[in-house]
Amino acid sequence: MSKWFRVFAGEWRHLVRSPMLIVTFAAVAMVPLLYSGFLIGGTWDPYGKLANLPIAVVNRDQGADFEGKPRSLGEEFVNELRSNDEFAWKFVTAEEAAKGMKGNRYYGTITIPASFSADASSVESEHPKQAEIIFESNSFNNFIAGQIGENAIKELRGRLSETLTEAYSRSMLSQFETVSTGFADAGKGAGDLNAGAVSLSEGIHKLKVNMDALASGTSKLRSGVGPLRTGALQLQDGSAELSSGAAESSQGANRLKTAADQLAKAADDTAAGLDALFESLTSSQSDAAKLTKDLPAAETSLRKLADELAGSAAASGKVAAGAKEAAADLTRLIAAHPELADDAAAQRLLAASKEISQGAQALQADQKEQTAVGKKLADGVKAVVGSAKSLGNDKPIGDLFGPLQTGQQRLLAGVHALDSQVARLAAGSEQLRAGAARLDSGLGGLAGGIEKLTAGIDETAVVARQLSTGAAKLDAEAPRLADGSKKLAAKLNEAGEETAAVKADDTIVHLLADPVMIRSVDDRKVKIYAGGIAPYFISMSLFAGALVFTTIYAARGTRVARAAGAPLLIGKLLVFGLMSLVQSLAVCTLLVAVFGLQVQSIPLFYLFTLMTGLTFMMLVQTLVTWLDQPGRFVVLLLMIFQLSSSAGTFPLELLPGWAQALHQWLPMSYSIRGFRDVISSGDFTRMWHQVGYLSIFLVISVSLTCAYFLTTDTESDDEQLLPVKI
Repeated sequence: MSKWFRVFAGEWRHLVRSPMLIVTFAAVAMVPLLYSGFLIGGTWDPYGKLANLPIAVVNRDQGADFEGKPRSLGEEFVNELRSNDEFAWKFVTAEEAAKGMKGNRYYGTITIPASFSADASSVESEHPKQAEIIFESNSFNNFIAGQIGENAIKELRGRLSETLTEAYSRSMLSQFETVSTGFADAGKGAGDLNAGAVSLSEGIHKLKVNMDALASGTSKLRSGVGPLRTGALQLQDGSAELSSGAAESSQGANRLKTAADQLAKAADDTAAGLDALFESLTSSQSDAAKLTKDLPAAETSLRKLADELAGSAAASGKVAAGAKEAAADLTRLIAAHPELADDAAAQRLLAASKEISQGAQALQADQKEQTAVGKKLADGVKAVVGSAKSLGNDKPIGDLFGPLQTGQQRLLAGVHALDSQVARLAAGSEQLRAGAARLDSGLGGLAGGIEKLTAGIDETAVVARQLSTGAAKLDAEAPRLADGSKKLAAKLNEAGEETAAVKADDTIVHLLADPVMIRSVDDRKVKIYAGGIAPYFISMSLFAGALVFTTIYAARGTRVARAAGAPLLIGKLLVFGLMSLVQSLAVCTLLVAVFGLQVQSIPLFYLFTLMTGLTFMMLVQTLVTWLDQPGRFVVLLLMIFQLSSSAGTFPLELLPGWAQALHQWLPMSYSIRGFRDVISSGDFTRMWHQVGYLSIFLVISVSLTCAYFLTTDTESDDEQLLPVKI
């Protein structure tokens, strides 16, 4: 059995004979301890020392009125920072902050703008603005410090936002009492609206009934207007005939007046002649003969005038009869249509027709009287003619003058009376004509009015039917309005009661300002930063320790004579294994016993560290054994790839694609997972899975090393090592 361990025993005898070799061996054994000790110790709890990180604070806030009171939110924020010991806050001016950032004395600057309070209190204004705080990180000085500062200012922003929200909420809740009163008033108003809607519904129903009656009445009125229109047209035709007759009568009266004026002149001339005759009783017989000759002509004119008066009287009788009939027709028309009784135009037309009828009758009476006077005048002239003839038969002038003078006086009086009556006749005829014209115009207006009345009734009938239809729809929808207003009143009253129940106490205000509370579950939380970074640093220190050991200890050759084959292989494996054991135990003891690293299981932590150290040592041994010095370069490259691809610092998902592809082929990826399980999570099942993956690398490495020593002559020691060799 000693044959198999001969090389291992010879290597240790050579080692213990030289103090320098012992020191070198011990120093190499401490390499992982130094790596892990300084790296983990130096980053044990950096977040617990943030109070030493200087952050500049510049307050430029000028304050503002908030709810009627002056308030400086910037100063309040500064006071909160003064009582906050998370960072080393430095309250400086803007110039000092700029110099400090440039000189890398500050890792960040918080600037509170001058309008901070004004913007924060503008939430109730017409144009609200968002308040802002400016944070400038000095990543040039230290990137991680800048990131920490940004995270810290986000937390401070959340606290400040909560404070402002509490102020807003308190102001808002104080208005709920007013809102509640408004809801109550609105509910009362909605109740009144409901009462009005009910009354409106009843009124609309009545309106619908009345609209139906109006539609029916307009249809009946349209039927009754037909006969009225026909009668008006007949009256208009009769009025036209009356107007024509009155015009003819007026013309005849004017002619009579002209003749009467001529007759009066002739009578005056005759009277003058008789006077002259009376003064000259001695006038010759020839003058009497001349008078006798002129008087028959006057008698003839008088006879003609009497005939014309008789004709005029007959025409006046017709006019009087027509006017009387027209007045009777208008009276019957108004009686048949009571709605015309209050019509002023119809009443004026009726009064004018009666006046014309009365005037025509009076004119007819005057004309009859004038006709009688004309006949008497003609008889007087005839008597005068007889007297004149007697005078012409040489009777004494004195005997004849008395009767002649009497007849002449009667003639003159009759002529003047006739002229007066004819003047009255002409004036009455003119009035008759004017009245007939007004009657005709009035009847025309009546006919036009009836036409408009007919059109208006038709339009009214259409509108009445539309109104009736609309009233029917309103009547159908009105109950819905009443129901809706009733529900509205109930909801408003309910809202008033609910808003009245909202109180502006501190609990409600705090809930409104911070409605969501985040409860952290620390079951899987790493307590200190060292616990999170230790898996990465431990794996790196063990891999570096294995690489350093190959620089002072020959992976192929040996100081023992005639060493080759299996004995040499066993000797080398045992030496490398022993160094791995010493390094792993030293690292575990330092972290657990000295630094006090909290692990989920100390035995499993020691066991997994031994497995990781042995795997790394055997892998490095294999590469150096096969490749010698180039093998160490390959080990260095492998270490670099593992540092960037093992997800020891950043999550795997954040690594570049090539690093994610290499991740599963590198042993350090599995050692880091296993250390996280045994140090932090306590998932020992997954830890044993990582042990299985590391075993694969271990078996492959040992197999390749065995293949080298069992197939290669290694008696010569030609390796390139450091000056101190074991």
